[in-house]
Amino acid sequence: MKKQYIVPLLTSLLTLSACNHVEDDFDGIEQIERPTNVFTKEYALTVEDYATIASLSANRSLAEANGVSDQLSALSTSLAFTDELPASDYVPAFLAETWFSADDGSAIRVTYNQRTPYTDTERAINSATMYTVTDDDYLSAWDGVANNFFTPTVSASRYVPTILANARPNASEGDVVLVDYNYSETEPVGAAPALDEDFEGLWTGTVYTAEVPGWQNIVTVGTYAWSGRIYSGNSYIQQSAYNHQAGVLESYMISPRITVENGMSLTFDACYGNYREAGGRLSLLYIEASQLPDFQETTVAAANWVDISDAVNIPVPTGQYGTLANVCDYDLSDLAGREIYIAFRYNGDNESATTTVQIDNVAIQAASSGAVELETETVSDLFRFDGSQWQLFDEALSLDEADYQAMGSNYGNLSNSMLPDNYLPIYLAQTYPYAQEEDCYTIAYKYYDGSNTTVQCSTYSYVEGTWQSTAVATVTNQFVMTNGEWFYNPSVTITLEVGRGIEASSTFYQAITDWVADNYPEYVTGYGNNDYYYGGSAYQNNFDFRVSAWKGQGTYNGMTDEEISNLMWERLPEAFPHALEVLYPDASPVEGIEVIYTINFGIYDGTTTTWTIQYEVTGVGQFTYVEGSLMQAQ
Repeated sequence: MKKQYIVPLLTSLLTLSACNHVEDDFDGIEQIERPTNVFTKEYALTVEDYATIASLSANRSLAEANGVSDQLSALSTSLAFTDELPASDYVPAFLAETWFSADDGSAIRVTYNQRTPYTDTERAINSATMYTVTDDDYLSAWDGVANNFFTPTVSASRYVPTILANARPNASEGDVVLVDYNYSETEPVGAAPALDEDFEGLWTGTVYTAEVPGWQNIVTVGTYAWSGRIYSGNSYIQQSAYNHQAGVLESYMISPRITVENGMSLTFDACYGNYREAGGRLSLLYIEASQLPDFQETTVAAANWVDISDAVNIPVPTGQYGTLANVCDYDLSDLAGREIYIAFRYNGDNESATTTVQIDNVAIQAASSGAVELETETVSDLFRFDGSQWQLFDEALSLDEADYQAMGSNYGNLSNSMLPDNYLPIYLAQTYPYAQEEDCYTIAYKYYDGSNTTVQCSTYSYVEGTWQSTAVATVTNQFVMTNGEWFYNPSVTITLEVGRGIEASSTFYQAITDWVADNYPEYVTGYGNNDYYYGGSAYQNNFDFRVSAWKGQGTYNGMTDEEISNLMWERLPEAFPHALEVLYPDASPVEGIEVIYTINFGIYDGTTTTWTIQYEVTGVGQFTYVEGSLMQAQ
């Protein structure tokens, strides 16, 4: 695209039309005609404006050509532009419709909502599909028993991965599915677990505790015991040799005594964190209770444990941490009639075998004798395919049927009439009453747009006592009319008013003087608010170009008046970037547009004259002098 040079504001246009270059005159400049309806203004888009922008035929044609018609249609409710639907492309048609009588040189600084870039988690969830567990799926999970629900022991985290593997055989890595299923806190009669440990309550409110009722936490080598942790409201135990000063570490987490019955099986959830090839590993063990008379360190270390670790399959995480999910389903039927202890043993060292192991939801359950009816609730959980298997996706929360009902939805979803930003902050406030500053959660939910129900998500951060959406930022950008059309142009005009006590001007000049103080302190006056390297004054808010004042600093000895005067003009264009870089660090170039910062300022050499100078934004926070732009207004 050919670059467009646009003088953004009327003040700049009038200044340039009555200027003389320091060295040259411009032929024909007196022939420029002054526009008759040139204005500058600030304008913030309203809710109605977004709907108007979405409805304009010019915008609909543009969106169709760009393949974003769905995003344009959604603008009336999303009330935010996106990277794919930029305000720079779609606001001009609205300005042309609204300010149709504007002439070239008019400029409007428009304030609007901009959707922040999606995180990887948000992109994955917004592309998610939905799946409802079927009666046949439950039948498989219950080994042919027609229970149409999951329970804490026959859990969704354990069985849904297999269900999805069958239902989504062509899944791609990163695919996410929101799974609906029935859930009962109560186990069916005949299937009550012999052990059901979710490790809740390990956080006392001030510290984590390693005390788990009925369990023995034994360190046989080293000093680190298993410890409790909590993440996203879920408690679990973990162990790691990281920073273990004693070197080699071996520790056991031993279950309560269990009487095994025929048909019982052992299940638990686990994952690795900060995985190291060198080690930091979990072993699954059992021993008959009669062979472990006490829980002394030496007794536990010397006991004849049976290693059944082959029944455990903990995936190696692709990121820093894996996801807690079922990793074991071990049939204990061969031990029926015996009393046993189950143990989780960690082995590692502080040199390289430092992998973290996390464990949750340890259960030993019996097979159900037949189908039963229990009170259930409909629960929704996210699962993600990692390229080889499906796993519970716990990087986001998800609303359940009870949540929608509490919000007043009769259809199990949010919608245009129940906007997420009106309901989800209340949900978070009720769910996390003790939230801390900058806590952040992504929430997945079903959203009905008037024709389809899809999976969407929103992210909120806890800021100064309220949950605030991270999705939208309020931005202001400039649009300028040139050649009869509105164009996005973030160029800026800065007018440094001359005179004492003008804060905006003083701030600008002081930034210049501060740079001189850091680099050439001998040129800064004793008050620290003006310099004679550039001549900038944060007191008078101008450039002092009196040769006598420069010579008075005692730094220009041996130079003639003419040499000093030439030096003033030579250095002047170098002065402004030192302030621009400090005060406008986020200024960025725009492809196809010269982003120009025009500065109107005063020079005092016995009398005050007004000058204009321009800089192009050539990088983020980088400003380059536009050669030949220094002009004096008459």
